[in-house]
Amino acid sequence: MRLILVIIAFVSVLSSCVNAQKKALDNVLALEDKLKLAQDASSNRYLALEVVAAYSQFLAAYPNIESKPKLLFKSGEVLKGLGENLKAAQYFYKVHHNFPESKLAPLALFYQAHCFEIIEQRLTAKNTYEEFIERYPNHPYVEQAIGMIQLLHYSDEDLIKQFEK
Repeated sequence: MRLILVIIAFVSVLSSCVNAQKKALDNVLALEDKLKLAQDASSNRYLALEVVAAYSQFLAAYPNIESKPKLLFKSGEVLKGLGENLKAAQYFYKVHHNFPESKLAPLALFYQAHCFEIIEQRLTAKNTYEEFIERYPNHPYVEQAIGMIQLLHYSDEDLIKQFEK
């Protein structure tokens, strides 16, 4: 009888933990939905930063959650939308470095390279695109990565001249 009571107590505690986690995730997703309605993170910077903070707080509270790569990736996307490309690159790095088997890992590496390109870290962008091509040679974005590497050799003025021709 005592064993049954212990099992019931354990299941109750476990159930309440799962419910708290689900409720916390639902709150984060509700904030995310508000941001999606805004359609442009930069037009609602405060809400976008609130969403990133909510992701971070949730991941701090539940560090082993299965959806961690997805939430890190979303943080990177929101920050990229805000023009916070160095911070975004850090989140994309966490995805592809810590979760290399995640389906988001290839895209995270590609986006990281793009973030470096935007902040004019051309050599780092080139190296990151090359790493993407090496690690994911069959990915649909490989041709785009090759093209981006070629464009990195041109200055902005050179690119404008090329497009004017």
